Order: sequence, then structure tokens, then C-alpha cells
Amino acid sequence: MISFLLTFIIYLATLFPGLGQYRDTGEMVSVAKTLGIAHPPGYPLYTMLSKVSLILIPWGNAAYRLNILSALAGAATAGLLYRLLRFTLSKPAALALSLLFATSYLQWYLSLVSEMYTLNTMFAAAILLILFYARQPDGGLAPVRLYAMAAFLFGVGLGNRMDLLMIGAGIPLLLFTDTKFFTIRRSALYAGMAVTGLSVFAYLAIRSAQLPVLDWNHPAELARLWGTLTRKTHGGTLDLVSAAYRPGENFLATILFYFKHLFYGFGWLGLPVGILGIHALHKRSKTLNALLLAGWLFSGPVFIYLANIPPNPHALVILEAHFLLPNLLFFVWIAWGFAFIASLTSNNLAVAGALLLAVLNFAQHYPHLDKRANFIGYDYSKNVLRSLPPGSIAVMKKDVQLFSLWNRQLVEERRKDVAIVSQGLAGAEWYQDSWGKQHADVALAALNNADGWEAFLAANPSRAVYFTRDAEYMPVAGYNEYPSGLATLVTAQPVGTNNSQTLLDSLYAYRGNYRYDAYREFFTPDLIEDYAKARLQLGQHYLNSRLFDNARREFETALRLQPLMPIAANLSAFSYFSQGGYENAARGYETAAAQYNNLLARARVYNTAPETIDSLSRELSDVYIAIGVCAEKSGDDNRALSFYRTAAGAHPANAKAWFNTAVVHWKNGDWANVIQFLEKAARIDPSSQEIA
Repeated sequence: MISFLLTFIIYLATLFPGLGQYRDTGEMVSVAKTLGIAHPPGYPLYTMLSKVSLILIPWGNAAYRLNILSALAGAATAGLLYRLLRFTLSKPAALALSLLFATSYLQWYLSLVSEMYTLNTMFAAAILLILFYARQPDGGLAPVRLYAMAAFLFGVGLGNRMDLLMIGAGIPLLLFTDTKFFTIRRSALYAGMAVTGLSVFAYLAIRSAQLPVLDWNHPAELARLWGTLTRKTHGGTLDLVSAAYRPGENFLATILFYFKHLFYGFGWLGLPVGILGIHALHKRSKTLNALLLAGWLFSGPVFIYLANIPPNPHALVILEAHFLLPNLLFFVWIAWGFAFIASLTSNNLAVAGALLLAVLNFAQHYPHLDKRANFIGYDYSKNVLRSLPPGSIAVMKKDVQLFSLWNRQLVEERRKDVAIVSQGLAGAEWYQDSWGKQHADVALAALNNADGWEAFLAANPSRAVYFTRDAEYMPVAGYNEYPSGLATLVTAQPVGTNNSQTLLDSLYAYRGNYRYDAYREFFTPDLIEDYAKARLQLGQHYLNSRLFDNARREFETALRLQPLMPIAANLSAFSYFSQGGYENAARGYETAAAQYNNLLARARVYNTAPETIDSLSRELSDVYIAIGVCAEKSGDDNRALSFYRTAAGAHPANAKAWFNTAVVHWKNGDWANVIQFLEKAARIDPSSQEIA
């Protein structure tokens, strides 16, 4: 109880005050409020428990109440883990280690948001505890009831998250090692209890048949229900991005990321102590150790192999959330490792060590995880709606951005006049049938190419159409784009005035630190980057109007928000170039080149798609050419040649680099080099009139 209370106090004191910016939080709150159907596999148990929490928790907005549910589940995990650790540790040592687990970065972070992850660890901890009790040599029939209880919780828990299935990988071992309690009759009982638990999935078909507002994939139909359970719409994988890679291509990078996560997550000593604990538990109970090992292997390394996602920040944050289960299993080994150390030294020393690690963990993570004054996600949704006139359409794409607007409209019931359209879902039949009914006059269409956008714009002439920074707009002939803060208006009609400056400077709410690199997590910076993109677009608008000072001010503001934004540095340099300020332009281009090199280095580490790396290399090459042009304008041909060579090295297929090199040699009368480099340029781009 002490472990639960202390953990809950820590979590409650650091909760997001409302909707936290993390993956599906906005969707989960919206589904709970409307009793809808979430994305596959549907999460029926979480939906129902969340609805109950909205009713029973008496204070706070809806998102905050579900944050409390996550905090309660996270604290319950710590409490159950304490009971589990008591099998091998003294009360003080078990308490200290349970707090070490509770203050690990990932467990703490996911206890602060409206997601189902800590409910998953709670079910896993409960099942592990029951299995440990069942394996105690008391000689009675209690294990039958305990195994039946574990089977039921296993079935119910799958209704919260399917990856709980992974920790059951070692359960077949019990069939061979505990034959007394796994006869055919008793095994049938356990299977029946598991199926009874699985009955929570009936919610999906029953509720979907009632056509809720959020009815993802409409699982009222049997084929669609199966598609939901198997995540068919998501490719049956953790994320569709993995389809671009060979099986196992990203395993080495991501498994190293996991072990690094383990090393830093449990006070640095956790990883080596856990490895020691594998040996210690094996000596105590080979069966329990094998159960843990199988569960850890499947929920950790095997899952990571199957996920096969690239090691970029966005993909890794998706993968990292799935580390909670293997972390929990590994932590049991950490406890046995501490017990082994205590047996060699003293219990007091082990307690002191565990307590010190818990305190260090808390001190290390608290500055990053105190979210009680973090309103960035909430203010984002408010600011987007301030960008949109009554009755308009806003196309959005990314989960956090899109779902924050779902929460704003469906839960808080604000600005329901605006039609929020999901770019990724707009072409799906179920989405058009359920979400589309809210705005029957809006014609939806797939928005994955320019033809789709053109059809969508033509079909909705009576509403102003906008897209937000996270969306991917494909330009349509005859339509222009006008900045509107976090949104962009797409229209065939001329627009006289622009309100973007007023929105960004005067009307938006900015609470907190709006600097991309000030946060450890991914999604808060991702929202901040949208503001940087808004400043960038406004700067481009000013640049096109030849308002150079205004343009540079916006580019500089964008770089203060997101320091790694080479396009902003590039355009700022171009503004100087356009005014004949070649020295300032060259400095700006050099800044942009350094940033492009930084991005390229990261892209290679992230195993980014070759076409993306090629595009970045081409942009870097163009920047080097611009520096060379500045040098030519300043009369320094040798410097110009140096940068043209660098440009050609950065992207050998950039014909402009070879052509400009030839031009410098032309000026110097070096005809052999003129011919050589013009021929290279012509081979690369034979259709260029400039080269011809």
C-alpha cells in the first residue's frame, strides 16, 4: 500500500492538466466520452473503464480524469510489483525497488497521459504475481484457483492491449512442469476462463452496430471485426512504415536502443544487476525463470524484430511504448539480482543502494516529467481553431494534432461548426459513413494525391478549405495558398489581407517553453515545430512580396522555435542575396549548409529512405552553389570554384554545379575545363536550355 500511495502521489503531482500530447490521447478521450470504437484492435476494455472513470472521478476535465486513471494503474503496477518482490526481498528493499521502477522515465511518463499502457503493466504485474503465488509449494489445490484467475485476467487484459499476449509465451512450459494442475480437465477450465475474459471484445460489435460517432473500421460486420482484431488496416504490423524495409533490417539498431533504454531507465546499475538476477532466479526456480525468459524474449527482442521500424525519433517513440512489458519482466530479475547482492553483503547495503538509485532516478527524470503546467497540446488545439473562420474545413493528418481537435469538438464541444477532416482516413468508407455524418454537406474523398485534392476542393465550393502544418497538401492548378497561422487557406479566389501575423503575434495562447530542443519527449517538440513552420510560411509570403525585413524576422523566429530548420536559414540568406548583401547571404547559406549536413548525418543513422537522403543531398548541393554564386558576385572566383566542387561532391547529379564550374573557367579562359565541365552538365541534364 505504501508503494502504491507514494507512486500515486508522484504521478498525481506531475499529471498533465488536461489532454497530454502523446500519440492517441485525444482519440482515447474522445472514444471514452462517446463510447465509440478506437483504432484497431479497438481497445474495448480501456474504452469501458475510461467511460466509468469519467463518471466516477469527480473533478477535472475529461482528459485529466483519464490521466488519473493512468496514474492509478501505474501506481497499482508499483504496488503489485512490491508484493512480487517480497518473494525475495525485505520490505524496505522491495519498497525501494518498486519506487525505482515507478520513477523510470517511460513508466512515469505513460502514467501521466490518457493511454492504455499502464493498465497493461497492471494486468501483467497481477498475472505474474498470481503465477508466483501458484508456484509456491503449499501442496494444496489453491493453484487451480490461481491459474484460473490468471487465465481470466489474461483474457480480459487482451481487451486493453493485445501485446499482453507476448508475456504468455512461456505458459506452455507449465503443461510439462506442473502436470498436477494442468490436467486436461483443469486446462479446459483455464481456457474457459480466458475465453470468458475475452468476451470484452463483444463490445466492439455491439457498440459499432449502434453507429457511434467514432466507429473505426465499423466492426459490427464479422469480416471487419476480424480485420480490427488482426489490425488488417494497419498492415498487421506495429506501424506501416516497416513495410519499406527488409525483415530484420532495423533489428540491430532498435535492439541496441532497447538495451540503452534499459541501462538508463533503472538507475544505470539496473541492466548488470538484472543479468545477475537471471542466474539467481534460475537457482531458485527454473520454471519461473523460464517463464520470465520466454515472456521477455517475445515481448522484447522478438517484438522488436517483428516491428522492424527504422531508428528515427518518431518511429522509436512508437516502439518505446512497447518496452513497458519487457521492462516489467526484466525488473523481476533486477530484484533477484539485488537479493543475491544482499546475500553476499548485507540487506542494509542492498536497501541503501536501491533507495539511492530510486532517488537518483526521481531527480534525473522529474525536470522532464513535471507536466502539471504543460498546456502546449491544449493551446495548440485552441490556436488551430482560432485560425479557422466559422463553417470552414480543416484537413489534418498527424495523430496528436488531429486527435487534439477531436477532443476539442467531441469532448469539450467547442467549434463544432468547423469540419475537421482526417487526411489519412478521408477515403475510408467507415470514416465517411460515421464521421462524415457530422457534416453531411462536406464531400469527402481520398487525399493522397493532387487529383484527390482537386476533387475535394471542387466538391466543397461553399466552405473555405484549410490544411494544417501536419497535413500533406499536393498543389492543385488554379488554387493559391495563403498563410493563416497554424493553417493554410487553399482557394481559387484572391485574398486581400493576411491575418497570419496577427494570429501568431497577438491571438494565439503560448504557455510554456516553445523551443524544440527543450524537451526529452517527441510530441511536444513536434507541435512546436508546427509553429516554426507557420513562421516559415509567413516569411515566405513576405519574401514573395519583397518585404525582406519582415521575411527575415519570421525566419529568425522560426529558427528560435526549431534551431534545426535549414530551409529557414536558406531563405533568410536568399533575402540578403536578393538585396545584394552577398556577404550576409554567404554567412546565412553556410549556416544552412551546416544544418543540412546535420540532417543528412541523422538521416543515415535513422536508415531513412534513399530518396529522402537523395533529396536532402540535392538541397545541400544547391546551398553550396549559392555560396559559390555569392563568392562570384564578390569577385572571388577561387572561392566560388571551391564551393562548386563541394556542391558536385554533395550531389554529383546536380548539373548546375558542373555548369557553374564551367562558367568560372570560361571567365578565366580555361577552355579545356570549360568543355570538360559543360559535357558533364550536358550528360546529366541534356534538356537544359541554359547548358545547351
